[in-house]
Amino acid sequence: MGDEVEAKQDIQNPQDVSEKNDDNVIRELFSFVKILIIFVFIVWILHSFVIEGYEVWGPSMKGTLNEGDRILVFKLPCVLKHFPMPESWRIHEGDIIVFEGKGEDNRRYIKRVIAMVPSNTSEKIVSASENISQNIPQKKVEFSKNRVYVNNNLKEEPYLVQEYKESNEEDMVLLHPGEYYVLGDNRRISKDSRFFGPIKEEQIIGKAVFRFWPLNKIGWL
Repeated sequence: MGDEVEAKQDIQNPQDVSEKNDDNVIRELFSFVKILIIFVFIVWILHSFVIEGYEVWGPSMKGTLNEGDRILVFKLPCVLKHFPMPESWRIHEGDIIVFEGKGEDNRRYIKRVIAMVPSNTSEKIVSASENISQNIPQKKVEFSKNRVYVNNNLKEEPYLVQEYKESNEEDMVLLHPGEYYVLGDNRRISKDSRFFGPIKEEQIIGKAVFRFWPLNKIGWL
């Protein structure tokens, strides 16, 4: 009789088992939601401040980037522009960038940086127009017959396709701190600084660093 009583006492109450199962489900659901929130937060941080994917529209960069190409744009050079960072992260002349249009033009453009005077430039730059050292850094940029001259020096542009080098357009600007002169690689069909002038540093979203589509052209830019 004693053994039979002890055996009966070991039998769990079905209601207790059900409550334990419910608690386990709630804990697992809470853990899943927590992981999901962390994942979404990390993706938001990366998308907003580190790197973002873009699809190329239009023929203005044809020869380097074609319509439908998909690229990754590195945003940290703009986010951390006032902080120390590796020099390779910064935007340089010759880099391809994505930037916001001016005024009511809310489009985003992708062009190549031809000349620039960053806002944090501290050294003096020789003015080509006066050939003297200026207290305010500046650069003279001339576009003439599809050749670019920066401070009267011809800029080598190996990324251009030869067939795009025929033009009678003329343009001349003087860049001041925080201004960037940008052009499309397809000079015959490109709305760029020849049309809307230099862009401001705060318009820049980031620089294009990698093409991931199409697969046969995947690689660093």
